[in-house]
Amino acid sequence: MLRSPATRPASAAQPISSRIREVSVHAIPKPKASSARSCSLTEGRGGRYRDSQEREKELRQEAEALEAEAVKLEESTCRLHEEKKALIERQRQLDVREDELASLALALQPALKAVEEFYSGPEKGAYAAELDALLDARRDLSPVLEQERNRIREKVERDMADKLNRISQLEDALRAAHAQVDETPLSDTSPPIDIDEAIRQIAEQADRQIGVGLESSPDPDLFSTYIEKLDQILAGGIPEGSIILLNGPAGSMKTSLAYQVLHHAAARDHIKGMFFSLEQGRDTLIRQMERLGMRRNDSLDDLMVVDLVELRRSMKGQQGDWHSILMRYVTNVMREDPFRLFVLDSLESFMAMSERILSRGEVQDLFDGLRELGLTAIVISETPLKKLEDGEHMELYVADGAIELAMKETRNLRVQRWIRCVKLRGANIDTCYYRLLCQEGMFSISKPLAEYSSGI
Repeated sequence: MLRSPATRPASAAQPISSRIREVSVHAIPKPKASSARSCSLTEGRGGRYRDSQEREKELRQEAEALEAEAVKLEESTCRLHEEKKALIERQRQLDVREDELASLALALQPALKAVEEFYSGPEKGAYAAELDALLDARRDLSPVLEQERNRIREKVERDMADKLNRISQLEDALRAAHAQVDETPLSDTSPPIDIDEAIRQIAEQADRQIGVGLESSPDPDLFSTYIEKLDQILAGGIPEGSIILLNGPAGSMKTSLAYQVLHHAAARDHIKGMFFSLEQGRDTLIRQMERLGMRRNDSLDDLMVVDLVELRRSMKGQQGDWHSILMRYVTNVMREDPFRLFVLDSLESFMAMSERILSRGEVQDLFDGLRELGLTAIVISETPLKKLEDGEHMELYVADGAIELAMKETRNLRVQRWIRCVKLRGANIDTCYYRLLCQEGMFSISKPLAEYSSGI
């Protein structure tokens, strides 16, 4: 339908250019307002993104922390599990130990009951002493074992020393044999000399020479020294009732030689004797003699070993000088348990106790007192024989016999022990020097075969 001009709207009456301009003005937005809104949207989106990134980072960190805590918890759980297993095993062991203790308690009940009945019974006193003795013996076992170990070690060392000494003897004998061979003229037709055979013949000849011309008498009034060739030198042995002075320097085995006479007299022939030591303690002396092979048990019943401690204990409160105290002690023992052989070690120690040098009369009284008791005595002295012979000391002259021990140095700087009989009243003795040897508690003598650096 066509409208009439009168019915057109007012806007249609406006020119077309005006309407176009108006439309254009309304259709095109204002530049400044549109740009501001765009910036506002961009900034809003950027802020939210940063917030989400920060939150994501925080969540990641929290997740890592939780993961680390989870690992620690797992490790703790493993440790707790291991500890639980260990506790279970410990509990099992305790249960087993408890069962064992319970079984042991059941097993000990009869024994405990028997012990209780024993101690409550009438025989308690009779067995208590034996039980205490057994306990004491057990306590003493440890030092005894230690002493035995020491004794075995010392015996091994002594055996080695003896073997070395024997080698030295063979060297000396061989040297002497070579010297004899060198001095023997040989012809071109002479057969070669057997050195070993020469040594054997020399040794046999030397042994035959010991005691040549002296009668070995089985006189019952003679005491053996238990050294066969020494008995021959002494014309049969030591006369009963005589006082023998045994003289020598330190290390010459005076004490050992005197002890072995009493030891073998007791062990072999049951002849009672007393060894009176003023030089050293009883236990020390016995240990030294055992190291030489003279076992105490072999002579225990018939050999008394006394020291200064025993003398003071037994004679406590006694009045008088040491000479009278010593003689009273020996006399008292003789009454209770008679003996026949006596050793005093040493005369110098006895004089030191008296705090003076004894005169000839006092030494004579001491020796006479031993004779009156019926004793055959060996008195040990360290005074050099030269002084004894010069008359400075009187014991050499009032004694019935004297045996000298000496230390001799060979040309190869080895030292050997020598022995000789200086005097023996009423006997045809051999006064030559002989070499003294000791092996496993037994002494022996032989002719010296080597040359020595100093004269005799």
